[in-house]
Amino acid sequence: MGKIDIGRVRSLSIKCLSEVAWHDTARMRQDVREAGGLQADQFEVKWTPGNAAGVSALIETIDGGGRSRKILMDAGWDVEYMDGVFRREKVDRMLSAGEIGFVYITHEHVDHFWGLPAVLKYRPDIKILIPTGFSQKSRQTLQSSGHQGKVVELGPEAPHVLFPGCASATFDIPILLKTHGEQSLYFHVEGRGMITVTGCCHAGVLGLLEYAEQEFEGFTEFHGVYGGLHISPFEEWGPAQDELLDKLKSYRIQRLACNHCTGVLTVQKMLEKGMHVVRGSGKNGSVSEFYVGNGDTIVF
Repeated sequence: MGKIDIGRVRSLSIKCLSEVAWHDTARMRQDVREAGGLQADQFEVKWTPGNAAGVSALIETIDGGGRSRKILMDAGWDVEYMDGVFRREKVDRMLSAGEIGFVYITHEHVDHFWGLPAVLKYRPDIKILIPTGFSQKSRQTLQSSGHQGKVVELGPEAPHVLFPGCASATFDIPILLKTHGEQSLYFHVEGRGMITVTGCCHAGVLGLLEYAEQEFEGFTEFHGVYGGLHISPFEEWGPAQDELLDKLKSYRIQRLACNHCTGVLTVQKMLEKGMHVVRGSGKNGSVSEFYVGNGDTIVF
């Protein structure tokens, strides 16, 4: 099977609704340790009440005819927190009005998925796209959250063109806390190039870029990357991370919009290496101005 031309969009905007997965990282790590470590089942961890927040982004594309399409990527974790985020950014109104086409769940980790009732409160029948590998417990969570719409499972067999200019890729990989599978989005913006949008990037940012090189045709460069890049989520650094950034720099990406599990130290190192980082405002409780954070928008 040959490479796929996914088409084009005229523009792409991404609003970070929240990149703060939890409030106290030390407390979260202690919860995991007490449950047996990173191989524990996330459903069996005794998560500290009040520590959860959530990760979510609102994506909007405009096609050549001026048509707008909106995607809600991930649903966060704490339902009350996410409901406040959705009301702050008027996502509640967009959901109620049917302006958001579907919810795209990158993976089933608690901070990206368990806030789903805050979405379904406003649109219980919205279509939800999940990657292959969702556990039975997470499938039951879909039902218990009150979802009444269609669930589409996207497998790793090939890229899935969701609409012209937008494709999804599923990475069939084991990830932490007894979860499996993650999917990421790719957009080809006319006159710019390819932009990849990820939730946590457990497949590795280089893996995301290599996948596009192998599977997509019709583009000459990567223009941008958005999301949690999982390079130094707990601010640890060593030769492996330096080597990764050197390889990432070789792609000459014009706009790196990082947050969530990337690591603030990672972004600082990117800047030291002269990489093209987009910085944020630091507002609404975001972790750092080095991140495209809560309420910040980037337009490609």
